[in-house]
Amino acid sequence: MRRNWHRAIVVSLALVAPLPAVAQPSGMDSFIGTLSIERGEVILTRCDLAASRYLLRDVPGAQAVARYRKDGRRASADVMGSYSEEGDRNVLTVAEFLDYQPGKSCHLSDALDALAPADSSSTQGTPADGHATPAALVGHYYLMGVMETGSELLLRPDGQFDWALSYGALDQEAQGMWHVERDNVVLVASAPSAQKPLFSYLSTAPWDEETEDERQQHQRSQIEAGIRTRCPIFPEPFVSATPLMTADNAPAPSATILQQRAATALRAANAARTNAELLAARLMSDAPPTSAKPAAPQVRQALSDWQDARARAIETARAAGLPEPTLADPTLPAACTIPPADAGESGTPRPSPGLAIRIFDPASDLPARNLPVTLHFANGTKEKLVTGRSGFAFAPRGTTTKAVSLTVHTEAPIAGDTTITFAPLQHGIVRIGFDRQQLMARPFDTLRLRIAGTALVIEGAKGRYERQP
Repeated sequence: MRRNWHRAIVVSLALVAPLPAVAQPSGMDSFIGTLSIERGEVILTRCDLAASRYLLRDVPGAQAVARYRKDGRRASADVMGSYSEEGDRNVLTVAEFLDYQPGKSCHLSDALDALAPADSSSTQGTPADGHATPAALVGHYYLMGVMETGSELLLRPDGQFDWALSYGALDQEAQGMWHVERDNVVLVASAPSAQKPLFSYLSTAPWDEETEDERQQHQRSQIEAGIRTRCPIFPEPFVSATPLMTADNAPAPSATILQQRAATALRAANAARTNAELLAARLMSDAPPTSAKPAAPQVRQALSDWQDARARAIETARAAGLPEPTLADPTLPAACTIPPADAGESGTPRPSPGLAIRIFDPASDLPARNLPVTLHFANGTKEKLVTGRSGFAFAPRGTTTKAVSLTVHTEAPIAGDTTITFAPLQHGIVRIGFDRQQLMARPFDTLRLRIAGTALVIEGAKGRYERQP
């Protein structure tokens, strides 16, 4: 049976309890959950054990929340936003939605709703004879008859079971013991062992190229998030323009017509770039707002039009057999200019080693994301950090004092602080393991499956577990 049902980037964030208290209002971070509209407000319910809830608002000039409000369907998303508190409410100021999946959810209750039939009578299978034995039921079962939901069940001869379910952005697993009661197979999920520590020191490793790359990627992400926050003009991720198509029975255009199309498309692309540059410059200028000053959505649309026009210019040039045109990106105001990924690297020596913390589950290598960490130094100073998408947290460059310990902060379901000491370290990587099983919500304590012939059926639900040969 496949045990690794985890989409590493998505699920790893869900494994860490909500951590709003240390989120930095000035920075952007990733919050994965399910979107919904409640009483006219857009709400994100996190994929954590406490199902933390956040009120969503757009960054000035952004439209992600406004667009979702018009759609209104439940959806899963990776929300890029900055955290703040208003009274007792958690608020995210949103720059954009990543991995947006309409109709999906990351919560088990929604998965069970998807399994629930419109007419419960339709689930009645062949009644069991009441004499099914455990030996006859041992085997590997797959859930059948439920769209967009995958589930497996392995009943072992020694009385143990493995169960897994995948629905949208939700992945759940359970292990435990099973037995037979009359016409039912009863699954009793085992609780994760709390005897071993939630967090533990693994090792200290020297700084390496991979960690340096992670640090630079983390730094670049912070820079880009800051630019997108103060300059809300960037469109959604680029989607290629519709390819040129002709009717099946239409004659192929002549070479002259194709070349004319390419020339027209190239002029349109240049004009679109000039228009985007002018609008962006006017928007970001220090001049007082006037009726002639464009709004951020207008500039975003101009940049989106430029992307489409560039794609069409390239497509028509290829269709005409011409060299692909060189079309530089629009020149934007300095406040909106994202430096190239390799800026400053050519001919420049690699920076000196730094100090990093990496927190991950050794059993699965899944990272712990958005986890607050306080780094303690030998001179008594502290540095508050938060782990990123790969489980890394980086101390500021130029730290001259050695770190001697760290404190990991968690909330529900296991609230508290864990302090871990290690040998004094100025440069290198402190590797901390965490027991992912202790932070996972059990999908059920007990699950009863009715024996219906050779199938196992969840009472009151559609679909059935069929044993595979």
